[in-house]
Formats: sequence, C-alpha cells, structure tokens
Amino acid sequence: MHLVNEIVRYVPAGVTIPTSLSPPTPVYLCVDNINTNASPISIPSSSMEMVWHGEFDRLFCQYFPDQWHLLSTHYPPSNRWRTFKDSAKVRFSCQQCGHGWTSMKGRVIFWFHLNFATSSGYVMFKLYGQQCMRCKNGCYEPAMWYPEEVVKVIGNVYNRIGQLHYGFVRPPLRIDRRAGKPRNQHNTDLCQACKEGLCKEEWSFS
Repeated sequence: MHLVNEIVRYVPAGVTIPTSLSPPTPVYLCVDNINTNASPISIPSSSMEMVWHGEFDRLFCQYFPDQWHLLSTHYPPSNRWRTFKDSAKVRFSCQQCGHGWTSMKGRVIFWFHLNFATSSGYVMFKLYGQQCMRCKNGCYEPAMWYPEEVVKVIGNVYNRIGQLHYGFVRPPLRIDRRAGKPRNQHNTDLCQACKEGLCKEEWSFS
C-alpha cells in the first residue's frame, strides 16, 4: 500500500500525447548527433531531470494509447514488477573533500509495470552511488551521468518493454559505454550496487 501511495503522489497530472502515432518501433541509437563533450550532470539538478524525462517522454509516447510515467525511487517495488539492469560510464564528486573520480560501472536498475486495466505504465529507477576512496565515511556519493549514457539506458529499457508488451522481436541492445580510462580499479567495498549484490558486469534483465 505504501508503494501505491508513493506512485500516486508522483505521477504527473497529465501527459501530452500526439493524437496520431504510428505503431511503436525499436530504437536504433546513434551517438553522432549527441554532444560527447558534454559534462556529466547529477540527479538533483533540473538539467538532469530534463534529460531523463525528456528522452523518456520522447520514446514512450510511441506506446500510445498506453501512458508511461518515469519515477525515481530509493526502494525496489514489489515482486510483480519486471526488473531491468544496465551500466554506464559516470562520474562522482565527494561532497566532503572534493575528490572526483570516474567509473565505468555506473549502475542503474529499472523496475517497470503495465496496468492493462488502466493502460498506465510505470518505470521506476534507482541510480547507485559510490563512496569516496579518500574519506571512506560510509556515505554514497550520487552519480553524475553523461547525457549520451542516459539516452543509451533509456533506449534499452524502452526496447525491453517493447519486446515484452508490444511485439518487438530481438530489439537492439546497446552495451557500449562512453570512452574512458579510470585511474583505479573498481573497488567493490565502496560500491553501493556491489554491496547490494547488483554490480555484476553483464547487462541483464528479468
């Protein structure tokens, strides 16, 4: 019941849907028209919210008349929700000492559910953090995401939902990441996703 109340509270009042749409089609992502020099942006900022929700709305409006909503969460929903796990290159900055670092194992988990009775779909997601290797104060710093990595993971979950609910056959899946060479190896002791057993390297869904 708590989860239902949380969803109702955060669902947008209305979603703008085109009156006429072609059947949904799988997304073949191309990074040629994306600014690969753009700086990463963190989830609390309005810029980050615009990137995540803008790309989500652009793709998921194709599932009209079903209306899909994107919601961030700190807690996984119930077992009746499907799970989709993806990875990306992200950056972190310690709010205590200012130390910054890059990770090729930024983790996002999506949970999604389509209510056929109301034609309403929900995608909940959680971005996992890492601890500063200098402070090691037990606090997980939030990940800053590059725009093209957001586009990639939103496209992947869109295709996965299309496969399950809209007849996509073997939709394209992107497992590449923005180029980078982190200075240090991935530290499992400082990774929130590792602590929760969710940081396996392979891309996966269930």
